[in-house]
This record gives sequence, structure tokens and C-alpha cells, in this order.
Amino acid sequence: MSNFLSKKLLSLNLNRKNDAMSLANYKPFVIFEKLIFISGQLPFEKNKLKFTGKIDTELSDEEAQQSVYLSTNNLLWNLNDAIDQFKINRIRCVNLRGYLNCTETFNNHSVLFDLSSNLLIKVLGEADGSHSRSVIGVNSLPKESPVEIDGIFGILD
Repeated sequence: MSNFLSKKLLSLNLNRKNDAMSLANYKPFVIFEKLIFISGQLPFEKNKLKFTGKIDTELSDEEAQQSVYLSTNNLLWNLNDAIDQFKINRIRCVNLRGYLNCTETFNNHSVLFDLSSNLLIKVLGEADGSHSRSVIGVNSLPKESPVEIDGIFGILD
């Protein structure tokens, strides 16, 4: 953990909350040419799902926010693992996708998901953290998670 990303995460008190892990037959990240694909991250802490259920009926607003924050934190630490393994010196967030386990009447997707976007910009800076994104309401997620977040990052020379 000696790269620029781990140093930045730790300086912002964004400590690692979970080991890199996969729930099935896939990898936490894949590097293809100049892109890093981070698999969907759930709000795991200490290898256990911290929150479960639907955002707008079973979780408080604070729990929903913590779910987004924790999932984004896990995404950033998986990105850190990719950077460490391949000795990458600079990255840029290209795309961020969020899936929110919610009812069909929930309509606050963008505001809630801004927590993830804002955290990425805080960590990577405006130039490298700004990104395109999608946030989608879904009827269910793995393990009854309220949130799943994945991302695509570009490797800059």
C-alpha cells in the first residue's frame, strides 16, 4: 500500500473496511488495455453485509447514505489493489454506475448517488474524479443489498 491512492484514502480517513472479495465466479477488478473495470461493490464491512433491504422502506435515510458511502469506499480500495498490482501512477474515473434496491415509487436516485460521485471527486480531484454515470432503481440486489456500485477507470500515462 505505497501508491498515491492508498495515501490519499488514508489521509482522508477512508480506511479499508473490507477485504477484496467476490461472491461468485468473477474477479474484483479486471484491467484491459488502458481501462480498469471494478466489479460491483456492496456495503460490506469486515466481510459482512452491513445493511440489507430496500432503501425507501426498510432503511433510514442515514443507512441508505452509509450504504452508498461504504460501497464507494470498497470500490476505491479495490481500485487501489489494481493500482498496487500493476504499478499504475495515475487514473481517471470514466464511468460510475449505481444500482439502488428500492420500490417503484422511489425517485431520489440522483441525490443519493451524488454521495458516491462527490467522494470520487474528493479523492481523485476534479480533473480525474469527474465522470459520466448512471444510477438505476432495481427490485433486488445480491444478498438483499440496498446498493451496488461499479466503475470504469482510465489509466493515464
